[in-house]
Amino acid sequence: MMKREIKVFKSFEEQETYQLEKNSKTTVYQRFANLMYMQNFSRKLHPAKTTEKKIIITHGFITS
Repeated sequence: MMKREIKVFKSFEEQETYQLEKNSKTTVYQRFANLMYMQNFSRKLHPAKTTEKKIIITHGFITS
């Protein structure tokens, strides 16, 4: 788990530089772990819909 911190920046450029330096210090494994965490969190917020849609053709008209 990542350490939580609050950082105040004077400009967007300073924030971008900080993020780039921080990300360059991480390992490939840490980046994949963060990606997996974000994907799992997203799945909790937006679960996949398992309902199936069927297309029925009756008398030449398509209905769903």
